[in-house]
Amino acid sequence: MRSIRYSLLTLIIAFVHMISYGQKIDRFEINTSKSLIRWAGKKIVGEETAGTIQLAGGFLGVKGKQLAEGEVVVDTKSIASEKAPARLISHLKNEDFFDVEKFPTASFVITSVKVEDRQAHVTGKMTIKGITHSLSFPAEVTYGKDVVVAKASEVKVDRTKFDIKYRSGSIFSGLGDNAIEDYFVLNIVLVAEKK
Repeated sequence: MRSIRYSLLTLIIAFVHMISYGQKIDRFEINTSKSLIRWAGKKIVGEETAGTIQLAGGFLGVKGKQLAEGEVVVDTKSIASEKAPARLISHLKNEDFFDVEKFPTASFVITSVKVEDRQAHVTGKMTIKGITHSLSFPAEVTYGKDVVVAKASEVKVDRTKFDIKYRSGSIFSGLGDNAIEDYFVLNIVLVAEKK
């Protein structure tokens, strides 16, 4: 009797796994003209500098009305700002910061998504300047028949992990008011459409 129960339980578990793993992942391509990332950084003492960066491509994979996978590719050469002076934006693009000629893209690949209280907690691998580190943040994901919209606010990225150490107060001493925060912040809106 015990062996029958065990066999039945094993069969049920296998069936549940087969259903969950057998679900199709629907792929939604990121619409780069409708998606945007806003960035912000600041000195330890002083005003915040903010701007935008465009997406180069990517996709979101949805399984059973839940975000399951994805990749976001950013065009680093598109770093821009309406308020910051041109020389500052030029500086952000050179070797002190993102070195866009050598590294024209940055990326984020989703490795896992957990949903709690209707909010997605996204974990993935971010690559900037050819260096990859794990990054996690909450996101709000809205699902439609042919479109998925994913939003994430105040995503903090430690630039020093990606060899962007220029005027980092945690690395260099004696910078005083010229020190720049180690973290920059991203506000992300992704619009992905089914093709």
